[in-house]
Amino acid sequence: MVIALVVVAAGGAGYAAWSTVGDPAASASAAPAAAGEPATDPAAADPAADPAASAAASPADPPSSSAPAAPDRSAPVVVLNGTRTTGLAAEEASELGASGWEVASTGNATAAQRSAHTTTTVLHPTAELEGAAKALAADIGAGAQVALDPDAQAGSLTVVLR
Repeated sequence: MVIALVVVAAGGAGYAAWSTVGDPAASASAAPAAAGEPATDPAAADPAADPAASAAASPADPPSSSAPAAPDRSAPVVVLNGTRTTGLAAEEASELGASGWEVASTGNATAAQRSAHTTTTVLHPTAELEGAAKALAADIGAGAQVALDPDAQAGSLTVVLR
């Protein structure tokens, strides 16, 4: 048998109640207490019966986080320069690496890639990598687009800079 003591302060006056927890017979058959004796209060025995007591008895739920989960940056990234600016792929690769992306390689985009993508585009070979491709495009900024390209390097994200 567990005995619980609940003290409620209201307007400077205190109220105390003794209760037995876990013994239904003692709680159900308890008679009103005489003056000066502790009173048995069923609500005090069961905090679930009194929401205010329940809130005071249990720690508050941790606040829910509205921040989105960190993107999965584990997919290897290939950065291709589709412009005439020398060193642009290496520069972008350095920035992406500093942001936590795994840069696998850099190079120049082919003529076909340059003509197919007139804006900076992140290519992903499968639907499973679309979320990572969107996160990578967001990190690149400057209006980077995302496109499914089954011919892109398997298991990697390919950035064609424009």
